[in-house]
Amino acid sequence: MEIPLIKDKDGYILKVSVKTGSKKAGIEGIDEDIIRIRVRSQPHDGAANIELLEILSEFLKEPKSKMEIIKGLTSKNKFIRIKRK
Repeated sequence: MEIPLIKDKDGYILKVSVKTGSKKAGIEGIDEDIIRIRVRSQPHDGAANIELLEILSEFLKEPKSKMEIIKGLTSKNKFIRIKRK
């Protein structure tokens, strides 16, 4: 599974689509340039965003501290920056 990364001046950007309230959490698949991810949490008080970053951190083997949601904080479609070391 190849991860679609967009390089920018501060690191890399991922486009993700999140489905909340799933029975099973994890990477569902990749469609062209979008990673589809399922989370168990509901989108209340940022719980789904926190779980999303935890899943990506584990999958990409990068610390959560290097990841930030730069667009789509309250949307199912998000842009996430992975900062360079």
